[in-house]
Amino acid sequence: MILFLLTFLCLYGGINFYFFFRAGSIFQFSGFLRGLLLILIILLILAPVMVRILESLHQEQLAYLAAMTGYVWMAFVFLFFFLSVSLELIRIIHKLIVPGTGALTLKAVTFGFSAFLAAGLVVYGYIDAQRIRVKNLQITTDQVLPGNGKLRIVQISDVHVGIIIRNSRLNPLLDRIRESRPDILVSTGDLLDGELDNIMGEAIRFAAIKAPYGKFAILGNHEYYAGLEQSIAFIEAAGFRLLRDDVASVAGITIFGQDDITGRGWSDSNKREFFKKAMAEKRDGFVLLLKHQPRIDEWAHFDLHLSGHTHGGQLFPFGLITKLLFPQNYGLYELGPHKQLYVSRGSGTWGPPVRVFAPPEITVIDLIGKNS
Repeated sequence: MILFLLTFLCLYGGINFYFFFRAGSIFQFSGFLRGLLLILIILLILAPVMVRILESLHQEQLAYLAAMTGYVWMAFVFLFFFLSVSLELIRIIHKLIVPGTGALTLKAVTFGFSAFLAAGLVVYGYIDAQRIRVKNLQITTDQVLPGNGKLRIVQISDVHVGIIIRNSRLNPLLDRIRESRPDILVSTGDLLDGELDNIMGEAIRFAAIKAPYGKFAILGNHEYYAGLEQSIAFIEAAGFRLLRDDVASVAGITIFGQDDITGRGWSDSNKREFFKKAMAEKRDGFVLLLKHQPRIDEWAHFDLHLSGHTHGGQLFPFGLITKLLFPQNYGLYELGPHKQLYVSRGSGTWGPPVRVFAPPEITVIDLIGKNS
């Protein structure tokens, strides 16, 4: 986590200073104003760290203000950077073709257009991040299922309940889950985000959602970052059965819940080996695997593997980057005969409360089998 933060702050700092120097080259700020803007840029770079410090000091209002300011700016400056670099390449090509055009004029145009378009995308993405979509899948199986042979599994992932995703921002998600009427509700990790002292009320809201055959959850990397004991307490208070390298059998199907790779140093190695052996065995009946990160274990036997983690990139064009790390970045993938993977874009946001061309979702999976 420390290595990740250092790498992130270095890259993020570089993008912010790119904006600072680009703006300075066009507007020619005075020495005093330039100094104030430099201090502001440094504070914005450090905002994610300040949020965690304020959370640990239980200064929730200040933490929320810092989070909203810092993270919305983060979305803006990331989008500005990619737009600006793209337009600057076009400007350079244009200058080679039409050398007489004033360099400062074109620089001002590309800067202004990049800033305007980035701001517009942030506004759009902030609104769109609260519009939960319902992704419907229908999967057939030869297995016998209860009742009329149809079982509805609803997947949520990467909700990131915390300083921003709470209270009214959870309403659209909870409404979509209730409207879907799940037989089984599963959470594939990162239900939580950061400081947990005053969010247990949100667990009660999740607990009010009923699923006749049960609610199951696994841990993501953020549960470990937030604090394992408190994360487990929240998940269980929300009415989920937590599967940490565990197996459950319900409604004629087998559910494997694999712990996130982040927790490998803290997990029981003997239990993990026993779990891997169980996953490697062929079983009768439909097998559902819950695993936060979409990393495929070729030796594992399952019918459907549900994951999240990637957010589908969350902010375009980060989907191109996450696809390099996770080839199965978003959507339904055929891994083999009767072996599928679905990677959710997730329901919440990490960092910026903004989604650009990667809308939030829940997944409604209708499993169609034989009538019992």
